[in-house]
Amino acid sequence: MKDKAKTAKPWTARRIHLWIGVILAIPMTLMAVSGILIAMRSVTHIQIPMRWLGAETIPERLPINVFVHGPDGAAWIGNAQGLFRIADGRAQPTPHFDGQEVVGLAFPAGAASPVVATRMAVWAENGGQWTPTKRGRVRQLSVLPDGRVLTVAGGRGELADGKPFVTADGRDWVPYQPALQANMALPALEDPKVALHQAMRELHSGAYFFGKGPGEMVWSNLLGWVLASLSLTGLWIWLKAERVKARKRVAALSPGAGSKVAASPVPAAAAEG
Repeated sequence: MKDKAKTAKPWTARRIHLWIGVILAIPMTLMAVSGILIAMRSVTHIQIPMRWLGAETIPERLPINVFVHGPDGAAWIGNAQGLFRIADGRAQPTPHFDGQEVVGLAFPAGAASPVVATRMAVWAENGGQWTPTKRGRVRQLSVLPDGRVLTVAGGRGELADGKPFVTADGRDWVPYQPALQANMALPALEDPKVALHQAMRELHSGAYFFGKGPGEMVWSNLLGWVLASLSLTGLWIWLKAERVKARKRVAALSPGAGSKVAASPVPAAAAEG
């Protein structure tokens, strides 16, 4: 036991750093790669089975995001996976919105199909084709008393300056002056506050330096792949070093090792001494 205590390596700062790096190599790689995929969410449309989620239980049906009745009495439901029309007890999916999260539905007066809001666009059907008629982060979609549809949309970020627009047909939008005038009655901002996590998210994603868009994606991809490469190459170097140590231990314990040491020639100077 004393011999083992004498040969045990001390826990130096370098050794502590090495083992922390080895233990956290895989978690750091997961964080790096997941950060890259999050940054690319606006230009990719990758879906995975819901059963892969760890923190969420699989519901019997997806929660309802929005619900309206159409002029023909049919029900329309929007959820995290698309848009559905329910008539006579049968659900009809709208193929264009398959896999997209629908956050708003509204029927302009006299319209046969609804205006549909996803998170970053408002859509209208024209000749059987769904086209985006207003782009930007959608904050509201509702029907005014006169039958027109109101939306507040615009920009990409949490503090994007969304503007109120109205439409009578879902395709042509004009600024809604009453809402703009009402907003002018609000007091001007004086040293406004935001949640700390919002600023940290901008730093993490690179949006603080480059804004939201291509610069943010390049930043997240570059740093993410660098972090993943450092973690994995560090782990590979450690594994190679451990293999070399293992081979040396096996060689030292092999039957021929002792005889070779005993048969090695003694230096003349040592013999004379």
